[in-house]
Amino acid sequence: MAQPIYDVIVIGTGAGGGMAIRTLCEAGLKVCALNSGRRLDPQKDFRNHRMPWEMKYRGFGDPQTRIPSQPDFVNTEYVEGAWEHELVHTTVPGTEWLWPRCSAVGGKTNFWGRSAARFAEIDFQAASLDGVDVDWPVTYDEMAPYYTRVEKLIGVASTVQHRPSNPDGSFLPPMNLRCFDMILQAGARKLGIPYLPDRIAQLTVEYAGHPACHFCGDCSSGCEVGAFFSTPWFFLPAAEAGGNLDLRTNAVATHVLMNAEGKASGVAYIDRNRRQEYEVLGRAVVVAASCLETTRILLNSRSSEWPDGLANSSGQLGRNLCDQMYAGVSGYLPQLLGQPSFPDNVSDSSIAWMPRWQNLDHPRQERFVRGYSVYPDGGCWEFPAYYDAIEGFGSSFKREMKRRYPTPVSFMAQIPTLPSVKNYVDLDPAAEDSFGIPKLRIHFQWGENELKMWEHAQQACAEVLRASGGVIESVDDEPQIPGYSQHEIGTCRMGKDRKRFVTNQFGQTHDIPNLYLSDASVFVNSTDKPPVLSILAFSLRSSEHLADEMRRRG
Repeated sequence: MAQPIYDVIVIGTGAGGGMAIRTLCEAGLKVCALNSGRRLDPQKDFRNHRMPWEMKYRGFGDPQTRIPSQPDFVNTEYVEGAWEHELVHTTVPGTEWLWPRCSAVGGKTNFWGRSAARFAEIDFQAASLDGVDVDWPVTYDEMAPYYTRVEKLIGVASTVQHRPSNPDGSFLPPMNLRCFDMILQAGARKLGIPYLPDRIAQLTVEYAGHPACHFCGDCSSGCEVGAFFSTPWFFLPAAEAGGNLDLRTNAVATHVLMNAEGKASGVAYIDRNRRQEYEVLGRAVVVAASCLETTRILLNSRSSEWPDGLANSSGQLGRNLCDQMYAGVSGYLPQLLGQPSFPDNVSDSSIAWMPRWQNLDHPRQERFVRGYSVYPDGGCWEFPAYYDAIEGFGSSFKREMKRRYPTPVSFMAQIPTLPSVKNYVDLDPAAEDSFGIPKLRIHFQWGENELKMWEHAQQACAEVLRASGGVIESVDDEPQIPGYSQHEIGTCRMGKDRKRFVTNQFGQTHDIPNLYLSDASVFVNSTDKPPVLSILAFSLRSSEHLADEMRRRG
């Protein structure tokens, strides 16, 4: 029996893939989507308000299957099997890298932090301002309509803030600042540092058929009611209902197929359960497997015509890997000692931010270029992390734990790296994963600019805490391990010059006109903002460009 030929094959169902699937299906195109893992059932797989002490391993997961080199949320007992436990990367000597991979349908949109700020003109045209690297091939004015459309699709709660580094958008009512937020806000104001409601893709009112958040705090274990944006709740149901989507789960993409005309003709994948390889054919291919996995697939699509990886005539495939460095300061507010406990952990994440305030008026006002943002948090979290800082035993220990419960606060600075020729990925010639696919090899070091920002951020956060009447208890000795942020970008950068960039401004590869990339791999540089909202906006623009091209060519 002849294989069907789809209009488009999309690899990945996360932010970029989900938006591509939705947009292309609504355009009337027949889409086959490949996802490397299973589909989740929110009523069975998500936390559903279960407490850690109700779990067999108290929420920490089976000690026999824990991977020490992965963050706790990968090893958690909640959502078994959603996070990959196999490492598909290696690192060169001197490099550390965490690569948390979520193979479930919807990818990391099932569990993301939901901070959803737009990139600004000072991000897109940063090189023109400070002379470092290159500008993006698009302007903020070009992207603004797409940001607005995405915000209206998914619902973003915030306030109008009139800041040049953080463009305003179309917002739902913000989440209310909490008691400790008010105290920190007053302290930040003394220092001239902004402290404002974050832009968060979490519903504060019923919206587009989705219920408002009920503040259970289980977000990072999946929302069972769909009160924050994820592709399984917001995009995939409509795509499937229209009859234009064939979603294949447990399909691990290995490489893109090419035809004699030099165009993409399909995708080869391995069925995770059967361990057999299959091929699916299409008129166009969209790779949206996440920044590093997209790069890995293209590198593994080598051939005699493309010995260094598919669509790599520029030699830039895998180059310019960027990440976000995290810096932390924590302590407590003595003025809240003994106050009644209140469930401050309303969203399992920060709902306020200290948006970038550095180098806004002059690109080199500080000792570094560009800037960072800070996400403060605190209050009555589910588990009192300060337990080991308290002396005592029995009832006296419990009384002090309760007295301290409303007081903890913490700051997490989000610091962008600059592109560097030293930071890149390639294939490890001596390592394969369990499916026989060559592993990605990562070369990465924090740069001088971000280390200067890290020092500045540690000092600024400590000053805010002191100005708020707080007590500093810990300051990170060193940054988080690279990769921890899950915000890596830049290994397939977009640009108008095909000799220097992998794709054009629409995510269309310069070398292969029917091959598109729709994730953060195409981003030119990192910023102080999380990338998800921008992934959605660029994927919307890219997918509409692909649909228009297919209609034009027939």
